[in-house]
Amino acid sequence: MVDAASACSGVAVEPLTEDEPISDIDALLNAHFAFIWRVCRRLGFAPADADDATQQVFMIASTKLDRIMPQRERAFLYGIALRVRGHARRAQRRRREVLVEDVEASAWPAAGPDTQAALAEAWRLLDELLAELPDKLRRALVLAEIEGLEVTEIASFENIPVGTAASRLRLARERFRSILDKHPSKNPFGGRP
Repeated sequence: MVDAASACSGVAVEPLTEDEPISDIDALLNAHFAFIWRVCRRLGFAPADADDATQQVFMIASTKLDRIMPQRERAFLYGIALRVRGHARRAQRRRREVLVEDVEASAWPAAGPDTQAALAEAWRLLDELLAELPDKLRRALVLAEIEGLEVTEIASFENIPVGTAASRLRLARERFRSILDKHPSKNPFGGRP
C-alpha cells in the first residue's frame, strides 16, 4: 500500500524492520522518507516545499551517516528536519513573502472526486488549526496524533524529559480543541467528537 506522502511525492517507499541496521542513504531513505515528509508537511511546509525539505534532510543525513546511532535514525532525521524548517522560516521572514498552501488532492489517487475534495478540505483545516499552536505544542501533537509516537518517543525526539513531553501533549490537545471550538462552522464533527 502506498501512503499519502508517497502518492504526493511520487516515490514509493518500503519500511525496514526496526532491528535492521541502516548502512547507507538508500536504506535510510526507504525506511524513513514517508515519516520525514509528513513531519515537514504538518510542521508548515506546503507540499512542494515539503518535497524539497525532505530531500534536503536526506542530503544532509548522507554526509552524517557515521553519526547516526542504530535505532535512533528517525530521531536524528527529525532533528535535521527541524533545523531545515528553522532555516526556511528565517529565509521566509527575510523575504517577507506569504506562501500559498497547495491542496493535497493527489494524496488519495484511488478516491473519488468528492472524497478527494473532502480530504483536501480536512487537510487545509488541519494545517490552519496547527498553525495557531505554539511551535513546541504543534510538534508534540503532530508526533503523537499524526505519527502515532508514544510520549517516551516524543521526549526522545525533542530531547526533553518524559513529563515535559506528556505535559506539552496534554496542553496541545487542549489548545487544539479550544481552537477548533472557536471555528464551529469549520468543524466537520459539529462539536467535540
